[in-house]
This record gives sequence, structure tokens and C-alpha cells, in this order.
Amino acid sequence: MGMNITQKLLSMMDSHLDVTSTYGEGSCFSFEVKQKVLNWAAMGNYEEAYRRSQAERHNDNQSFVAPEARILVVDDTEMNLTVVKGLLKRTQIQIDTAVSGYQCIDMVKENTYDAIFLDHRMPGMDGIETLTELKKLTDCPNANTPVIALTANAVAGAREEYFKAGFDDYITKPIDSRQLEHCLIKYLPETKVKYQTGELQQVAEEITLPAWLSSVPGLDTESGIKHCGSVEAYLSALTVFAESLPRTAEEIQRFFANCECDNYTTKVHALKSTARVAGLNELSERARRLEDAGNNCYLEELTTDTPILLSLCRDYAKALAPLTEKSEPEEENKVPISDAELMEAWETIGDIVKTFDYDNLMYLLGELAGYRLEAKDRKKLQALQEAAKLPDWEKLQELMKQG
Repeated sequence: MGMNITQKLLSMMDSHLDVTSTYGEGSCFSFEVKQKVLNWAAMGNYEEAYRRSQAERHNDNQSFVAPEARILVVDDTEMNLTVVKGLLKRTQIQIDTAVSGYQCIDMVKENTYDAIFLDHRMPGMDGIETLTELKKLTDCPNANTPVIALTANAVAGAREEYFKAGFDDYITKPIDSRQLEHCLIKYLPETKVKYQTGELQQVAEEITLPAWLSSVPGLDTESGIKHCGSVEAYLSALTVFAESLPRTAEEIQRFFANCECDNYTTKVHALKSTARVAGLNELSERARRLEDAGNNCYLEELTTDTPILLSLCRDYAKALAPLTEKSEPEEENKVPISDAELMEAWETIGDIVKTFDYDNLMYLLGELAGYRLEAKDRKKLQALQEAAKLPDWEKLQELMKQG
């Protein structure tokens, strides 16, 4: 535009043209125009926006590895931890796991993580309560580590709820592998992420599903493999699910009989998610309905449908039992323990339970699990480990009194 037109346009906007000149160098023309603020909201962090666009740009054919990255995944359900490990196996990320908010607090004090994935619905200390405690640890190595909520409730307003609670982001369960990888690309340090461009070579899996699984009524193995990312990961997750199902049914029955509504609802909430990942959609749907009934105190529905859910759990536990049998030979490869050493171990565990020493309890239970035990002692140890995850100190004391 010429000088004359420019001046007229600026005049229409209540402005004018300023000129500064330096002999032998040139002239600088400038102007100022007053503008209304259309939106007072902050424009945001450009670096964060760039990382978000990077996460959205990388698709399944542009994967990444991050062998130097380290994350913590917190979930009271072992199967969910197994699924996350399976989904991220190809990324080579170092994955630590915790089964309770209490264990999470201990681990973040000692280790440095690039991201923390924290389940919302957990017994004892839930995800929001755990996050509140994490925020108090201003001197720990993870004071600024992003914390992402894991939730099975994809309801309206969930995003706002988690952001308000202090989470940096959230992921819905069952976890989608692509969503999980995008989240990691967004929060992991760029220096630790190495992109793999081009078509990924798909290596044929040598592991196949047992043929008899096709005869299990209502088991959708294709859906399960999709949720877990591979046949190997699905088989591992399904085995963990099969091992936990009898105990899950027992806990649901006990919570229902004792009118422990919060614990009951938390347990069927977890079953809703794990059953869906396992490919047992009917079981998942029944658990979902009972979760809703528990949240709304629909006593008639709880009374009528809980026995049906328990019967279905036990039927599937029986149908999937062959998956758990292969773990028995592993006991033969463990180091034997003498009667005197075992008795001393039980006595020490009993003393620790009385003093509510969580760290030493978990350490000693882990050490004892490395020894070859008789069936009755393995059963006792397993029960103690499950109670310690919560931790349920009353249950732990009760188990130790049983001898």
C-alpha cells in the first residue's frame, strides 16, 4: 500500500503513522492500534501446546521408545498393572508399580519418576486422597512430577473433577494403548523420547491362546487381546484375573453380608473394569449395575443381583482354573526354608502387624514369597499379601491369630 492509503486506514482506526530515520541506514515506520479484549482467558503455555500437538501427530505407525524414562503406576488391582505393562512393553519404559496409595507415598519419597499414573477408586486411600498427600511432599524428588488419574468412570464432568483435584490429566479404563502413548509423549521429557518413523515391522507372535478358551461361554478373546495389546499380554492378564476371581467373590460376599457399602462398591467397580479387559462383558455389565445400585443405595437390586454376580464369578473361576495350574511348578525352583526359620518369620510378621509397620511388613512378605512353602503356608502368605495391599490391619491381625 502507498503512504497515502496507509495514513487514511490508520486515521479510520484512530491511529497515525510514526516515522524514525537514520541517515545511511534507513527508515522505520510504525503505528499503534487500540483493540478490545475478546477473551480474558490466558493464552496458555506455547511449549505445552506444542507437546500436545506432537502427541496428537504421532500415530500407531510412528511409535516411540523411551528406555531411560521411568514411571510409577498405582492401582489396587494387579490385573490392571499387568495390562499397563503389556501395553507399554514395546516402549521399553521402566515401570514401577504400587498397589495402594500408602505404597505410592513411600515410593515417591525414594525414587524419581517422569510421570505417575494414579487410580482413582482404591480402598483405604483413594487416588484423590493420595494426590493430596503427594502435594504435601514439597521436598521429595517428585514434587513437580505430572500425575495422571486412571478412572473407569467416563462420565460428564470427569475432566473438570480431576483437574480441580490437582491432577495434570486423566485416562479412562479400559486403557487404550494409543491414548496411553499419546499421554506419555505429552509428559515425558523430550530428551528421553525417541521416535520410530516409518512402518513398524510387525513380528508374528509365537504365543497362542489355549484352544479350550474358545469353549468358555461369554469369553470374548478378541476384545481382550485388543484391550491388552497382544496375545501374550492378554494371556498374562487373564491368568492374573483367574487367580484373583475366587478372592474377589469372597470379598464381595463379605462386604455385602457386613453391609460395608463403600468397600462393596469399590470392589464391584474394580470388577467392572477387569472383567471387561478379560473379555467377560456380561460379568462386567452386572458389576456396573451393582456399582450403580451401591452408589444409590438400591437395596432391593443389591439383594437380588449380588448372588447372581457371585455365582457368575465362581463359574468363571472354575472355567478359567487351568490357566492358574501352570504356576505350581515354580514352587519347586524356589529355595527351601526350615521349620525353625519359617516359625521365626511368622513370629516376626506377627510383631510387625501389631506395630502397624507397613514398610517392614511388605519387605518381609516379599522375602518369604521367595521360599518354597507348603500349600497351607502359601495360602496364608497370599491372604496376608492381599490384606497388606489395602492395608487391612484388622484382617492382618486376624490371619496371624489363626496360626
